[in-house]
Amino acid sequence: MTEIVGRYVEVRGRQAYYEACGEGPAIVAIHTAGREGRQWHGVMQALAGRYRVIVPDLPGHGKSWPLTGNACLQDAHDIAQWLRDFAACAVGDRFIITGCSLGGNLSLLLAAVAPEVRGVVSLQGCDHTPTFTETALDLMTHPQVSLMHGNMDFSMSLVGFGSTPEGRAFSEWGVLSIIPVAQQGDLRAYGRCDIRSLMDKVKVPVLLAHGSEDWLASREMVEATQSRLVNAPLLRMMPLPRLGHFPHLEDPGRVANMMLTFFDEAGL
Repeated sequence: MTEIVGRYVEVRGRQAYYEACGEGPAIVAIHTAGREGRQWHGVMQALAGRYRVIVPDLPGHGKSWPLTGNACLQDAHDIAQWLRDFAACAVGDRFIITGCSLGGNLSLLLAAVAPEVRGVVSLQGCDHTPTFTETALDLMTHPQVSLMHGNMDFSMSLVGFGSTPEGRAFSEWGVLSIIPVAQQGDLRAYGRCDIRSLMDKVKVPVLLAHGSEDWLASREMVEATQSRLVNAPLLRMMPLPRLGHFPHLEDPGRVANMMLTFFDEAGL
């Protein structure tokens, strides 16, 4: 098993934690809202023979320090710029970008605005996700709300029936270890995300993958995104039967094989 190595790098004067595994062309992977990079471990190991996979914890997530004032980012464009700054420090070269849910949206956004991106794998990613009300978001940091308890049924309903037991267990652990400020910031960025006008700026190969049992980022939303990626030189849509909102965690081997097939087709 290839070793996964964790390091810190300074981004905008704050310590950001990331893990890396493997050798070869760089892939930067983005975790889902309110979580951290360990959810990519299975995919990292599966890709390590051909790629170097680099997974940061966003500010205030996992082992990364929060921003000044114990704050987290709350806007998709701001998170995308932070990721560009991180990649300039930790990657230093062109890279493939991948992510899931909010990370999938950010992957598409980065492909539209960052010339250093050479390909995209977007899991459960869409260009418009108006999914959370401001009232629900405000309650996430209310002193009388236990987000850990309140979020459990919601989050676990997004896990597909085809998930491995390990994937299901770590999805549950993600809920048990929620940092409310981080979850609120990410879901505020997710719920307000509207990058439809930028999709014609994406001019690199794109793979959109969708777990069939995800009711939050629906297939219709992904297909609408696909229709706007008119300038991608290669565009593939891959359904993932029996998987849900977290396919990279639910079945990392299946997701890694899908990615390798796409990379071979795209010459990445």
